[in-house]
Amino acid sequence: MRFAGKKVLVTGGGRGIGQAIALAFAREGASVAVNAAHMATAEETAAQAREFKVKAIAIEASVTDEEQVKSMVDRVVRDLGGLDVLVNNAGISQPIMPLLEQSTADWDRVMATNLRGTYVCSKAAAKWMIEQKAGKIVNISSIAGLTGQIYRTAYATSKAAVINLTMVLAVELAKYNINVNAVAPGYVLTDLVKNFVKQGKVKEEAVLHRTPLGRMSTPEDIAFATLFLASEEARNITGVNLPVDAGWTVNGWYM
Repeated sequence: MRFAGKKVLVTGGGRGIGQAIALAFAREGASVAVNAAHMATAEETAAQAREFKVKAIAIEASVTDEEQVKSMVDRVVRDLGGLDVLVNNAGISQPIMPLLEQSTADWDRVMATNLRGTYVCSKAAAKWMIEQKAGKIVNISSIAGLTGQIYRTAYATSKAAVINLTMVLAVELAKYNINVNAVAPGYVLTDLVKNFVKQGKVKEEAVLHRTPLGRMSTPEDIAFATLFLASEEARNITGVNLPVDAGWTVNGWYM
């Protein structure tokens, strides 16, 4: 029970990676606040978390709206009794298509959720963490932010910015004993990726051919890495972006 007594907020926790992260913290004894854009999905995850005999609350809020985010963090502090860990998981993708076919509206929407959302949530959480002189922030980035992924202009750029934001906040907040790190998922077997495979937008055989360990990640793989970076075992790690991609990013072999 590594997180017994800890209070954790997971944004985008209603499904997929976010849900796996929220449940992993609950399994380790944490009280969990599950945020999602829709209350039904947030409550579904919170209900599963309560099966581990921990306190879990569901919060509907848009991470793009600073006032909603402030209210969300205030509620977490009030209802759970504090905030020790923030996981910025909320994010959206974009239609995979050439630059000239992409809409600027899609760019703005992706940046608002993936980058602005991470920024405003971190800002609101940092207010409380600075006061208690302790805290952990884990951002969910992507290997798309480390590579030039064709047809994913907005998404890849937003995730690259999240990686840099992680480093900036790590340096600024270190004096308050706040660690800020990121986990960069590779290809993860979520419903979104499964749909991309079905649509032919992700070539599963090509992905596995490039992947040294020969497998895609599961949402639980991302959760394991997130828990590590939020734990005291990682107390001297800050500002890192940890790929969890079975070796996809580092593979320079092209055949």
